[in-house]
Amino acid sequence: MLGNQESQGEPQDKLASHLEPDQEVAAVLATEPNFPQCGPSPASGKRGSSRSSSTKELATGIKLEQEIKENLSNGDTAAAQYPSLHFLAAQGEIAKIKEEVDKGTYINAVDKAGLTPLAWAAAHRQKATIIVLLKSGADATICSPTGETALSFAACQGQLDAVEQLLEYGADPDIANVEGGTPLMYAAYNGYPQVVKLLLEHGADLTATNNEGYTALSLAAGVGNKNVQRVMEDYLRSILENQSSLSCVGEIQT
Repeated sequence: MLGNQESQGEPQDKLASHLEPDQEVAAVLATEPNFPQCGPSPASGKRGSSRSSSTKELATGIKLEQEIKENLSNGDTAAAQYPSLHFLAAQGEIAKIKEEVDKGTYINAVDKAGLTPLAWAAAHRQKATIIVLLKSGADATICSPTGETALSFAACQGQLDAVEQLLEYGADPDIANVEGGTPLMYAAYNGYPQVVKLLLEHGADLTATNNEGYTALSLAAGVGNKNVQRVMEDYLRSILENQSSLSCVGEIQT
């Protein structure tokens, strides 16, 4: 994956001049970008589950990479037109992104999979790009038809700063994909206690279940993520203590 380095701009421009639009984006993908490899679906409740079917894949992981490659092969001009914001977001080309925004390029355009440049930036761990896109009007609430969001990518990979930024700009922590997986489940399953804590503080539903009936807590327990379990248990304990305190106050007042 290409980073946000000015020194890389000239070679990339030379490459772009010799490639068709879809080839240009494919050239980025060919560098093995960091799509979130989140492991098997939380639906399985255990690591090492088969990825042979879509129900055993995490929708924000390998399946997404396959969808984007399929988009390119099908001639998805919305994502492939150079210099598309999707292309630039994947590379972290902040200066060029700002140029496109200044030209009036639609910042919330979606590719064939329904993914925005913001989602691409999150999928490629482009923290600075995420901030630029959000400040330029990117909508953090947009999700694809199958429920993938920029927040789910960031949570899946444990990107604490990105998760915080997305939540501050209104990202919904409870949007689930077609398998019922939420950002909280991804973070819990993959062992990111700080991200889990942040999501809970922003109202993520700890009781939500995926299509297989697992909660974030049961997923964390199933794979032995004890630090994550501790965070969620402490959160539950604090809720119970607050409820108990409120109950005592109410009894005194009556």
